[in-house]
Amino acid sequence: MSKAWMALFVALACLLAPIQAYALSEEDKITMLIESVRDTPEGTHFIRNGKAHDVADAVSHLNLKYSKAKSRVKTAEEFIQRIASGSSVSGEEYLMRYPDGMTVTAAVFFAERLRGLEGER
Repeated sequence: MSKAWMALFVALACLLAPIQAYALSEEDKITMLIESVRDTPEGTHFIRNGKAHDVADAVSHLNLKYSKAKSRVKTAEEFIQRIASGSSVSGEEYLMRYPDGMTVTAAVFFAERLRGLEGER
């Protein structure tokens, strides 16, 4: 290998090392997904079993559900599918209702945020 190629390889390795150091763990992603509910516009509601809850209640509820199921949920995708998308008791989907009235399923809400997190790396 020539000295020029070796220098280029070393330079690239130095540039990429910090990116790997900041790779998010699955648990980090889940925590960030839960906390992302707080970053919604003021007046956003989390709809659970037909009742509107403010974002603080939503975060508290999702943290409680995750703490109980943590041993069975290994990835952010599993978190979205098994915990954040709906009620395990009633089977109803969770919804996010924005102040302008637009409503999306929690599954869509969290999937979009996960794509954002994974795209930030």
